[in-house]
Amino acid sequence: MKRLVSSSALCLSLLAAFAACRGSGNGDDDDGTDVDAASGDQTVYEVQNDAMPPGTPVTLRGVVVTAIDNYGPRKGNFYVAEPEGGAYSGVLVYGAPLGEVAALAVGDLVDITGAEKDEFSLETDDATVTELAPIAGGQMTVTKVGTGTVPAPQVLDALMIGQMATAAREAEYEKWEGVLVRVENISVTSEIRPVSSSNPDPMFVAFRITGVLEIDSSLAEIPYSETPPPYLTGGDCLASITGMGDYFFNYKILPRATADIVLGGAGCPAAEAPGTCTDGIDNDANGFMDCADRGCATEPTCTSDTTVANIQMGMHTDGSQVRIADAVVMAIGRGPTNIQNIWVADSATAGPNNGLQIYRGTSAGLLPAGVVVGSHVTIQGEVDEFNNGSGTGTLTQLRSPTITLIAGSPSTPVPATNVPLATLIDDTTGEPYEGVLLELTNVRVTGTPSGMMTFGVRYFGTQAAPATILFQSDDDIRSALTEANGTCFSLIRGIWSYGVYDDRWAILPLAGAGDVVVASNQGDCP
Repeated sequence: MKRLVSSSALCLSLLAAFAACRGSGNGDDDDGTDVDAASGDQTVYEVQNDAMPPGTPVTLRGVVVTAIDNYGPRKGNFYVAEPEGGAYSGVLVYGAPLGEVAALAVGDLVDITGAEKDEFSLETDDATVTELAPIAGGQMTVTKVGTGTVPAPQVLDALMIGQMATAAREAEYEKWEGVLVRVENISVTSEIRPVSSSNPDPMFVAFRITGVLEIDSSLAEIPYSETPPPYLTGGDCLASITGMGDYFFNYKILPRATADIVLGGAGCPAAEAPGTCTDGIDNDANGFMDCADRGCATEPTCTSDTTVANIQMGMHTDGSQVRIADAVVMAIGRGPTNIQNIWVADSATAGPNNGLQIYRGTSAGLLPAGVVVGSHVTIQGEVDEFNNGSGTGTLTQLRSPTITLIAGSPSTPVPATNVPLATLIDDTTGEPYEGVLLELTNVRVTGTPSGMMTFGVRYFGTQAAPATILFQSDDDIRSALTEANGTCFSLIRGIWSYGVYDDRWAILPLAGAGDVVVASNQGDCP
């Protein structure tokens, strides 16, 4: 993972944009090697040993350069390894003088002085990645002393490791942090997507594979296009992937070149599917076993009949497959830019715990014919407590849904009214209104669009003092407001929602006639 800015600056930028760096699930880098920092020179094995505390000055002699980051706008990190190779033999070097790094080539033997051990992490991850950084108050020096041979990639059995218990799996992958590794005959278990969902960068993308591993483009291009045909798609079988072992919220392999991803594999693990959904094995080692795997969505024994209220009250765990036999469509996304998400309820009369977002994914297309606001539908899908890592709460939704129209006349949704703002914006009392259709009265826009089109809204109503919430319009339901900053609205009707990117409550206004009404008397909003 690239890191060429200060730790504090990077933390702020990453927390605002995406979650993804390196580290150890258990913090244990112990390879059994005794550390003797007082002797002067050290080995990479010693650096990777937990017995050496962060901040220890480090000098390495005759280590071999295994990879250099020359991709994208941020360059200059590189990896070194002990020529003997093996577990704990490699480490990332961060912050060396760019001129010295530019003169290096893979296979060079180098001495590194003026460095210290660093355990880098973000506040939102309790794991770390071991790296060498410039010594505090000084400068690192990298000197070429010869030419050597890069140790052969360590071949890892991704299927076997992926089927281990979490602690054992993390301990195994931790041995290979900073080491050149290879996995063979692995399945792609997700689509290629930009690492940052809020600030997409087509140069910085990632996908997942067998072994609960993530592959990203920190060191080399991974071809990416939002339009078919994609370079890779979920279910593809790859012959091999070679790259640097890494960690950033997920264990990773970072290819050093696009050619490190070899297509056309054979004998890849079969995905979970009906018939294997009760065998107690994560068959494709994607981190989801049996009924928790989406491949088991149609397995009858994996699906629980339930209601919107039960889901919102936490009766089902994250990842559970559920079926709502009769739900009322309370709102429909604008589509096709937001792929027509919908919001449903157990009855047409809105109230606490009677609202749920149905997230249909980035390629779902339009809704089934005949589904309109007020339609009754049967929905089957996966409970998802969504959070992008930047907030503390989650947005409860149903994802990967199957939606079936129930014949009959649509109902007329009735929003919840007169709900005190103090109730809505409190994390405890506001939670039951997440996903619920409601009305706010006498609200004034006090901000202008920015980023994801969020607006400050002041709600006066019967409150003793103004309170600030968000009016969010990111093509969820309604396009951006055209009214001037400071406009008073006598009514805003919409879905109450949690903004995971802002860590604040928000209203998503509807787009129908009369759903957003400008006050005839602008003095109604003090």
